[in-house]
Amino acid sequence: MTLLLGIDGGGTKTLALLADQHGNLLGRGVSGSSNLNAVGFSVACAALEEAIRQAFASPVPEVFRAVLGLSGAGRPEDRLRFYAWAQTRYPGANIQILTDAEILLAAAAPQGAALALISGTGSIAYGRTLTGDLIRAGGWGYLFGDEGSGFALGAAALRAAAQAHDGRAQPTLLTDLLLARLQLQTPPQLIPNLYQAANPRVQIASLAEEVEKAAAAGDSAALAILRQASQDLADALQSLHRQIRPVGSIPLAYTGGVLLHGEILPALLRREVEQRQIQLDWKKEEEPAWGALILARSL
Repeated sequence: MTLLLGIDGGGTKTLALLADQHGNLLGRGVSGSSNLNAVGFSVACAALEEAIRQAFASPVPEVFRAVLGLSGAGRPEDRLRFYAWAQTRYPGANIQILTDAEILLAAAAPQGAALALISGTGSIAYGRTLTGDLIRAGGWGYLFGDEGSGFALGAAALRAAAQAHDGRAQPTLLTDLLLARLQLQTPPQLIPNLYQAANPRVQIASLAEEVEKAAAAGDSAALAILRQASQDLADALQSLHRQIRPVGSIPLAYTGGVLLHGEILPALLRREVEQRQIQLDWKKEEEPAWGALILARSL
């Protein structure tokens, strides 16, 4: 029996799905972040190995086909590093290294024009043109990109709370929610809590949930943050849509904790996209690793 393995390696978690040649699920494994830029190469590889071990729930066989969709692995040199590791660790396996956006695109539509959007710890938009070319927008990382991501929302919430504490902005419910989330008493305590955190990027991204909560309660600062995020994500989609120039609607698969678990931001994003007259067939994809399985069948 041919075994297929599809992996979605994100900035927060890594999911591995094991299936037979017909796509019937046989096992799954979950581990921590396998984003090279977030945790480093060795930690990322350890997370991949743990997810694979759990998925097989037995000694990993020498022969299987796998597609690994990894966030932060967009550069050819990074893919080569992961491929070399995989060949050393699993010498008999047929393994392909892609980005997490590419496997999401396969989940949206294996062929033809399509779009994919990820907003989790980071953010990126990916597309496939009518001629099969792959294009992207965003995915520049948290230092000068990742607009509309969990990190961007969390960082904006922290700025709003800091400015309110200084008297540079109006009071915001975000202050109380952030302090409660981090179990702190005063805004100045945010500085050592976050700057000395083991992984401040992931911790700040987790604060996106508080932005949704504050916006649901009518907080103006939180609503402004979500509106900006919806515009940023729509900008990325519009950039790709213009390059594709489709006739009629095309599929869009979206994933990432910010879009999967939020309510206000996804609604704002849809409204923003509709106002720009971009026709999309929206598909919520909770486990993009299924896209990796689809691609693994063709290896």
